[in-house]
Amino acid sequence: MFSFLRTFSLRAKLIIVYTFILGAGGLITSFIGSLIVNDTIMNQAWNKVHHDIKTARMVYNNQLLQMKQEIYAGACGGNLATLIRNNNRTELFNYLEQIRLENNLDYLTVTDENGNVIFRPTQTNRNGDNVSNIRPIQSALAGEVVASTEILTRTQLANEERDLAIQAHTSLVESPNARPIVKQELTSGLVLISASPIRSNNGAIIGALYGGHLLNKNPLIVDRVWNLVYRGEIYNGKEIGTVAIFFEDWMISTNINTKAGKPAIGTRVPEAVYDTVFVKGDEWSHRTYLVNDWYISRYEPIQNSDDEIIGILYVGLLERSYLAIRNRVVLTFIGVATLGFLLIVLISYLLTRSVTRPLGELVGITQSITTGDLNHEVKVKSYDEIGKLGLSFNTMVKSLKRMKGELEEWGKTLELKVKERTEELEAMQAKVIQTERLASLGQLAAGIAHEINNPLGGILVLSSLVLENLEKEDGNRQNLEEVVKQTIRCRDIVKGLLQFSRQTEAKKSLVNINDILNNTLALIEKQAMFHNIEVEKKFDDNLPLVLVDDSQYQQVFMNIILNAIQSMQEIGTLTLDTFNDEQENMVVVEIGDTGTGISEEIINKIFDPFFTTKEVGKGTGLGLSIAYGIVTRHNGKMTVKSEVGKGTVFTISTPAAAEEDSE
Repeated sequence: MFSFLRTFSLRAKLIIVYTFILGAGGLITSFIGSLIVNDTIMNQAWNKVHHDIKTARMVYNNQLLQMKQEIYAGACGGNLATLIRNNNRTELFNYLEQIRLENNLDYLTVTDENGNVIFRPTQTNRNGDNVSNIRPIQSALAGEVVASTEILTRTQLANEERDLAIQAHTSLVESPNARPIVKQELTSGLVLISASPIRSNNGAIIGALYGGHLLNKNPLIVDRVWNLVYRGEIYNGKEIGTVAIFFEDWMISTNINTKAGKPAIGTRVPEAVYDTVFVKGDEWSHRTYLVNDWYISRYEPIQNSDDEIIGILYVGLLERSYLAIRNRVVLTFIGVATLGFLLIVLISYLLTRSVTRPLGELVGITQSITTGDLNHEVKVKSYDEIGKLGLSFNTMVKSLKRMKGELEEWGKTLELKVKERTEELEAMQAKVIQTERLASLGQLAAGIAHEINNPLGGILVLSSLVLENLEKEDGNRQNLEEVVKQTIRCRDIVKGLLQFSRQTEAKKSLVNINDILNNTLALIEKQAMFHNIEVEKKFDDNLPLVLVDDSQYQQVFMNIILNAIQSMQEIGTLTLDTFNDEQENMVVVEIGDTGTGISEEIINKIFDPFFTTKEVGKGTGLGLSIAYGIVTRHNGKMTVKSEVGKGTVFTISTPAAAEEDSE
């Protein structure tokens, strides 16, 4: 892979390799981190929208309940029945107008027992028309106190108050992705209406009192929801939170403004929203384009007293405000990673310089020695591998000098001395080569091991320190807690990977497999997740012993049992069977559950490292890989059978101990 580095110096090779490893790791970490940040922030937005629609629905229902109480109190108080019987229109006007103004009602009307209008304080000359076809008024004349959302025609609105018919009139505004145009204007009104029976002194129903609000172009509910939930949050001059009420698919009340700064009345919902909410009666949660921007939206149907869908309630969040937060966090994350990368490259440069400089001096002295000058010596400044190499080199030079003197003195035994010194020199040279190789490999291995854990450790420590200094109300605290959480997860993944790759020497002993299972159950059966689990044990009491590391096998059983409990969602039956397979000379353990099972598409992948079906942050995908490796190293076998919806059975087969093992 790095064959092109052959012509480079050792220093250049180390720097290039370190930079490549760090760069690749940084890119992967930044990509994964960006995905995590995006999912976290957008999930927060969707959760808020779901909470906001519940609040909007609560405000809407509370308004109906408040109206119901107001109308009921008006029908029962002030001796209204007496005023009607005496036809005292002046007192009747004063009484009804006081109720209407105190409760800010758009209209308030009294009918007789047949539903014929007796008196309207908003239009004293409009009476005699029959309103018994309006369902809430029908219910009131039958003795019920009701409040609901209904549709009133232009004529009905004009009868109540001439300005209401004008207020209800809405012109069509062309909207992208809306359904085909059916009509160019809206004349009917969506109203909140409450009605209560009026009873005489003997309890007989002599009429009904009804009143309410017109929602068309009325910010009553929209403003209450907006003030309660969003409280004026602004992004780039635009409100983050939006609320709207639709009559069919026409927007009749909203805080969403057009480019001209006016409420976007007459805008229509996308056709997909209309089909889902208005036609099918389902809720809609998706990003939608309204007026002139994208919103993270939630729509719910509005129904009348007959459970017919007549409108839509909407809340939404400005999508680009959350995208800006996401981008800012991602850029910060990438900036920190880049800064750490540059810092580590600088440290690597300084380290390789300190390593290669003594080697360069050694090369220069070696070249002098090749000319026959043996009066040079390497200056040893450390006692690491490079220092030991220098000491060995100095020893070699001294030996060469001694050999040269001996050669001059012992010319007669030259051949013998040359042979001896040559052998000694070859041994020393082999030692130098081996030492140099070990030094290089040691540096590389140490670098790789530290390059992953050290940045993670630094991020975790610094993030934790910053988190301690943040106020609980600080808006960045939740994001920083997420950084600490994800850093700990990365650290656990590295730890799991090391555990997976490290083949720890097993401390084997003769044990009964039933004892290991019982010990494993004793460790976890008192945990909360185990309380609703029924355990069925079918142990063979005449099992032969097995030669295994009982702690490693306990880890195997622990992983499988915990996975089974999680598959059953902590409620179900756990089956533990043991028996002796005499034909294969194996002791077999079967661990079964009544969980959700494993599909055929993934059952062949469950022993692969890092494969997991759990949510992000719930596991590393190494548990079964580690268990599989332990069983395999004990010359055993691990298999799995599963059926979706019925459960899973893991089978662990271990060779029975031979007679020589017992001895």
